[in-house]
Amino acid sequence: MTTLQRADESVADEIAVTIVDTDVHPLPVSAEVLKSYAPAQWKDKLWPTGNAVSPISFFYDTPDSYKTMSLRVDATPPRGGAAGSDPDFAANQLLVDAGVSIAVLEPMCDAQLPQAEHVLKATYNDWLADVWLGENNWHGRWRGAISVTAQDPVLAAREIERWAGHRYMCEVLMTPQTRGIPFGSPHFDPLYEAAARNGLPVATHLMGQTPFELIPIYPVGNPAHWHDFFASWPLLYVSHLMSLVFDGAFDRHPDLRVVFVEGGFTWAMPVMSRMDRIWERRKADLPHVRRKPSDYVREHVRFTTQPLEDVDVAEYREYIEMMDLGDNLMFSTDYPHWSYDAPDWAIRRFPAEQRERIMRGNATALYGLPATVKAISAR
Repeated sequence: MTTLQRADESVADEIAVTIVDTDVHPLPVSAEVLKSYAPAQWKDKLWPTGNAVSPISFFYDTPDSYKTMSLRVDATPPRGGAAGSDPDFAANQLLVDAGVSIAVLEPMCDAQLPQAEHVLKATYNDWLADVWLGENNWHGRWRGAISVTAQDPVLAAREIERWAGHRYMCEVLMTPQTRGIPFGSPHFDPLYEAAARNGLPVATHLMGQTPFELIPIYPVGNPAHWHDFFASWPLLYVSHLMSLVFDGAFDRHPDLRVVFVEGGFTWAMPVMSRMDRIWERRKADLPHVRRKPSDYVREHVRFTTQPLEDVDVAEYREYIEMMDLGDNLMFSTDYPHWSYDAPDWAIRRFPAEQRERIMRGNATALYGLPATVKAISAR
């Protein structure tokens, strides 16, 4: 079994940061481990899947089948547990073998009821800080996301304040399944204000443990399978992006930065173009939108790259050049899921002049990451 070589922090060599992975999903080794971080009065309400989390069966696929189908088989730790549950084994695969310098950890969890979701996410934050960002982060190459509930932005703001001073917490994470409330709504202002004041970007990622009431209903009805929903994530992000701009969130919070995770990005240019055309012709209806919508997006929004389209490489690079979003894209792998985009495969799909920014520079600037990290090796 290969384990991680733990160097003496005081003598470990420093190496340049070359790749920042902005979408990695850690899992607890077991429900019992996670449960040990929960408040006593909530332990039996939230686990194994108490009705405060999901009172009825999932609309598509069961929780077990989702976990099985979504994870890389080769990412299962030799010592047991689910893929993504062993910090050292994940470091071997991602930080050593794949060459990632720094990885942003984004646990996936949500719940049916606002208070339950707040407790669940606070529990995940305690677990993440202890297990992944504590002793197992002796190399300092894991960064964490503060999980918060979008259902109660006041509680979310409180959770942000609890973790904002943590050395390795670098962003806020919320689900985009918001019960019909678009991201630009003043409903989220307490959350945005707390994040912006503390210099933390707000990332959003669809959560896998979603009961059907929280799935966005499309004009043609609910998706029939998980795969339908997975393929249509960008449609949800388009709606939230337009709301952030047209409903004035960036004017109310000029320091707010938003990251759309794992929804791709090739849809961004046509959406930005369409918003600009609408704004040019309907300015009288949008007096609070003071600049071109695309200007707001370029300043305030970042997109992670995964999943990259597997198309002709040369033509894909030409399209990315035409999009001119080199300052807005951040590389991501989606480790340890089956949709993983390997760094050495992905980099060839980016125009040469944009590669450094996409693979490292944009994320380093957004998250305030160091230029060097401690070298690690397998043994």
